Amino acid sequence: MNIFITGVNYRTTPIQYRENLSFSRDEQQKILTRLKEIPGVLECVLLSTCNRSEVYIYADNCDFNGETVEKLLCEVKGLLLYEYKKFFYFYSSIKAVKHLFQVASGLESQVLGEDQILGQVKDAHRLSMELKASAGVLNTLFRDAVTAAKKVKTYTDLSKNSLSVGSLAAKLVEQTLHGKLQDKKALIIGMGKIGSLALKNLIALGIGKVYVTNRTHGKYVKSEFSARQGIEFVPYQDRYSVLNEADIVISSTSSPHYTITRDMVEKSVAGFKERIFIDLAVPRDMDVSVSEIPGIKYFNMDDLKITIDENVDKRLLEVTKANEIIDAYVLEYEKWFKFKGYLPLINELQKYVEEILNGKITETLSKLECASESDKEMVRSSISGSVKKILNKFIFSIRDVGSKEEIEAYFKCLNDILTSRKL
Repeated sequence: MNIFITGVNYRTTPIQYRENLSFSRDEQQKILTRLKEIPGVLECVLLSTCNRSEVYIYADNCDFNGETVEKLLCEVKGLLLYEYKKFFYFYSSIKAVKHLFQVASGLESQVLGEDQILGQVKDAHRLSMELKASAGVLNTLFRDAVTAAKKVKTYTDLSKNSLSVGSLAAKLVEQTLHGKLQDKKALIIGMGKIGSLALKNLIALGIGKVYVTNRTHGKYVKSEFSARQGIEFVPYQDRYSVLNEADIVISSTSSPHYTITRDMVEKSVAGFKERIFIDLAVPRDMDVSVSEIPGIKYFNMDDLKITIDENVDKRLLEVTKANEIIDAYVLEYEKWFKFKGYLPLINELQKYVEEILNGKITETLSKLECASESDKEMVRSSISGSVKKILNKFIFSIRDVGSKEEIEAYFKCLNDILTSRKL
């Protein structure tokens, strides 16, 4: 199966390297366009999130070299491949297919079972289709992955009461401050999904006051939270004006530049005070050197490790159940892919049957001297349609009822029959 994945993720790549391989939408479009120009690449999809950047390839043979993709990703970012080569992984065939299904289902996420990844997988596939970089093979693969992920969500408890990056950030705050949040103030920069979840979780933990700022000042932010007490909206350009009051600073934006810089922090805060700075963006929003300022405890995405789970055994059982669902979908995709490879043989078989059928019909109709031409055409159409329907039933039913080994044996026999007639 000539399907391949090459990429980096939070497991293989520290954030200081991973953020350099995080791609904006414009960069994704550029990469997909250039990927299509690589010899041997038939279809491609690029998935780039805060925790992973992966390229999915359908190639014209099973010897595709993933290094060509790695080189392109580094080139777009002005990076040297030899410095990043050790972080890339490369999967092929069934392993690549199963990896995507696990990614879409949240099994490969830093936060096990999180929901956000499914939308990101859909968005990546949608962009590829818009650029005509994804067609039959990857379209089917991604649709099946989304379907499998939805079934995992429905029939397991992985995503029920699951943690999220936003909730983990709030949990980290609670642990660091020993649960005493009533007299604390927070500044949240960025009100996307992660920032909004962080805000909701801080509110649930009884935070005293929260300053909220957003680079785009979206209507969603104010309509969602404006009625809540203890929340004050601050213009983005004035974010440093409330920094001295803040005990907690959480930033999660898609800004290409720092939202928090060391020099501005030093200018904005007065005296010693214990503060928590949590950077939930990739690329990072905060200058990491803020951690050198006395009193500041700095955390980023790689510090949000899920080390405590009250239901470890139950969650492991849910992972097992999820993988059983995924394995069934992987098998069905493998059968579909294998069957697709037999389409030329099926076309040849249909032509063979049509040749025999047309000869017999013509011979029979020539003996019906009293029949009109319209009657003869009606008879020809009726017989031809019935035979094709029966033939298709026998050919395509094997795809639904047979195992991959049975499908292979079935078409080997058909191929032998067609080959023998040519001898």
